[in-house]
Amino acid sequence: MINMLHYIYSRSFISVITFMALALTAWGALPARVGARRWRWGNLVLVLLITAAILYATLFSRAEGGTGLILAPFASLTAARIQPEIYREMLMNVFLFFPLGLTLSNALPRKWHRWGRIALTTLVGYILSAGIEYAQYRYALGLAETDDVICNTMGAFLGAASLLAAHAIEKHKERAWHTNMTLTATERQFLHIAKAAVSGAVLPAENVDWPAVFALAGQQKLLPIVFETVRKTPAAEENAALFAVTKQQVIGQVLNQTVRASAFAALYQTLRAAGLHPVVVKGQLCSRLYPLKDHRISADDDLYIPDAEFMACHEQLLANGLTTDTPVDELATADEVSYTKNGSPLYIELHRHLFDSAEDAHDELNHFFADLKPVEIDGFLAMPPHEHLLYLLLHAYKHFVRSGIGLRQFCDIGLWARAYHAEIDWQRLHDQCASVHAAMFAAAVFRIARDYLGIDFDLPTPWDASIDVEPLLHDTLCGGVYGSNDLTRLHSSTVTLNAVKASRTGEKSSVLSTVFPKREYLEHRYPYLKKRPYLLPVAWAQRIAHYASEKQSGTDNSASGSIKLAKERIELMKRYGIMD
Repeated sequence: MINMLHYIYSRSFISVITFMALALTAWGALPARVGARRWRWGNLVLVLLITAAILYATLFSRAEGGTGLILAPFASLTAARIQPEIYREMLMNVFLFFPLGLTLSNALPRKWHRWGRIALTTLVGYILSAGIEYAQYRYALGLAETDDVICNTMGAFLGAASLLAAHAIEKHKERAWHTNMTLTATERQFLHIAKAAVSGAVLPAENVDWPAVFALAGQQKLLPIVFETVRKTPAAEENAALFAVTKQQVIGQVLNQTVRASAFAALYQTLRAAGLHPVVVKGQLCSRLYPLKDHRISADDDLYIPDAEFMACHEQLLANGLTTDTPVDELATADEVSYTKNGSPLYIELHRHLFDSAEDAHDELNHFFADLKPVEIDGFLAMPPHEHLLYLLLHAYKHFVRSGIGLRQFCDIGLWARAYHAEIDWQRLHDQCASVHAAMFAAAVFRIARDYLGIDFDLPTPWDASIDVEPLLHDTLCGGVYGSNDLTRLHSSTVTLNAVKASRTGEKSSVLSTVFPKREYLEHRYPYLKKRPYLLPVAWAQRIAHYASEKQSGTDNSASGSIKLAKERIELMKRYGIMD
């Protein structure tokens, strides 16, 4: 210990000051990388070690000898004019307590204000230094000086200033993050038009980038709704060619939706006539709430069936001409099975569980619907309004955690909340969402539906808190209807899922777990893993090869882009209370 102190003492002024500056920067930047809990406990251990080292160096390593007392403050500065080496002694006294200030300030609870933590750290440094000087004088262990206390206290203060460095770094990251998550002018235009389409608000008067707006509407699966609102405006004549092409797209989408809805209704009645009790969720129920129900387009129809009726429902679907790619031996355990019909737009997803039971981040959501008591809505068995709103929120939450959600989901949720407002237990809904870290996210969804889409409904306590929703909106408009706009976003989902699961367990997520995920995550993509788990390395290799082929083909995809996007979305999840 003494040899180490002598080594430090012999360093140049520049070396010591450089070390202090680097330490301040590192202590400012590391908390975000290490994790708050680990960082605090690590610093607490260092506090104990550093305090022990200080006491050893200043008291326990010294033998009893001469003593003295200099109470006049700044006397060392006068003496240093004659003996410049005293300047070094003063700097080293500052440096002696610098690590204590560095670590103690970071070991204190983060909920305390940074200036309070700095003040307390400085006070502890002062008390410790004064105690050491008193002990040196009392037990004749050396010269006791007021200037030593001043320098030691200054060292503790300067070390605690790492909190200011951390704050500055956080502010810089905050500004950079908000810059990336700010709505663009085109996105704001699209939102104004979507608001007019959903709630009858006034269309924007400014010049509109119609190709960009229609592109966003198509990505968000809102093109028919938006087009119906703007097709008779002067803009239609001014952009005749674009509007004509878009009209043909809309006609095709609406016709397809109309045929699908009719075929689904007929199929559903067949299932009920067979004594089955499939519960309709999402699409067919939500579409009733739009001004023109067939303008709410979807790719599939979802049925939730009791486990005891699952196989019977499967047989009925096959008997009605639908087919599935799910192997027979997997039907008994599959959470959901998809069915299609040749020559028909029908696409049925039959759910045994509403959420993936093999996925740790989502399985906990299934218990909300374990004792479901269906009600009848417009000829369909459905969840009661409260439970269906909860499901819409949690379904959106699930997709948001993975890769993103679409504006249509905000429309569905807002329209349902308005239509069934009196039947919703709002306090219970909040408690249910809060129990799975989804309350702030759900509140943001409600605010977007109300404030940006014009769907007017009351938000009672405790949903009435002020929340910055624009970052969520920007992520939504960049991601497409389910965060599926590009492969970069889809590949980032592994990182975000791992991060969410790690935050629940207190573990640390890593890029390695993204490249080599667990077997459960890959089973849906590579079904052979269910029977042959030992082939997991083969699945890893297959996945990497597929990823590389996507990149080589020139699609919008890159490993660095996926990681960068995942980090941005993890920060987004922290903002909305999904992660710590």
